[in-house]
Amino acid sequence: MVKKEYAHLIKPVKVQKGPAGLYPEPRIWMEGKDMEGFNANFSLGFIKNPTTLHPVAGAVVHPYYECLVFEGIDNRNILYLGAEVSVELGEEREEHVFTEPSVVLIPKGLPHGPVNIRRVDKPIVHYHIGLAADYKATAVPQKAKAAKKGDKYGHLIKRMITYIDWKKASMRRPDDPLDYSAIADRAGVLHPAERGVGPGNGDQIVWLFGNDLEGFDVNFTWGFYSQCGKWHRGGEAHYHPEAEILVYVGLDPDNLNYLGAELELGMGKDYERHIFNTPTVAICPEGFPHLPLITRWVDKPYGFIVVCLSGEHASPWVEA
Repeated sequence: MVKKEYAHLIKPVKVQKGPAGLYPEPRIWMEGKDMEGFNANFSLGFIKNPTTLHPVAGAVVHPYYECLVFEGIDNRNILYLGAEVSVELGEEREEHVFTEPSVVLIPKGLPHGPVNIRRVDKPIVHYHIGLAADYKATAVPQKAKAAKKGDKYGHLIKRMITYIDWKKASMRRPDDPLDYSAIADRAGVLHPAERGVGPGNGDQIVWLFGNDLEGFDVNFTWGFYSQCGKWHRGGEAHYHPEAEILVYVGLDPDNLNYLGAELELGMGKDYERHIFNTPTVAICPEGFPHLPLITRWVDKPYGFIVVCLSGEHASPWVEA
């Protein structure tokens, strides 16, 4: 077997128990040491029944910024959550409740938790992005006796949609590579496969950037994919000034090790090909050329997440 130069950048996900007291069940859990030093920690799991998590009791605080994402898995409607979620924020235990796909933004040093999944009509997916290579948390005593309503931290709860400034979008050039309005609908959902980006690209995607995330230095996605073919017609490979990970996951809430598709990803300036058909994380260091990305077959729709360590997402093509 020929040894590939970039095989170390393609990792099967690790399904394991997270830190004690954080989540009630095993989930995909990976830190920087598992992702070639990528400066973030990441986890993902499905929630099928009402439960309490992050943490299972009390509250925690981190020395870094964190995003807690709650999404539905109905690939026909990315704007459907199918659950009711509450989260407590701050020493005040200010409680916020939502029933739409949302991200909870946790500034460093802010006590938060627990998260209560009050109702589950259909299984949901929850992933977290911590903006440091190592997961660190300190349990904090709850000063308030009971959770209470308030609006001090309401700005930290954001709907999971792509935020388009339609007035600015109308003034952009049609060939502007960052003009996501060309593939977006007015509800904030991107449709890249349907609108010509590439046949294997997403059916429905939402993408949030630093400006949407209270200035957090990250941008990330959630999307549903079900079609075969090349993801990008525009070129062979691109790169980003900052590091990113590409996370491929299945949508079977009973099996975190099932992807339901096979993909082929080019890595490096010579497009070294890597093929995988199980949940996988691809690590792309800053300035590292990657793509083309081709979906070879699909048995069931699957999910895909980009996590890029910048508030913006510059993606210049690499000239052949």
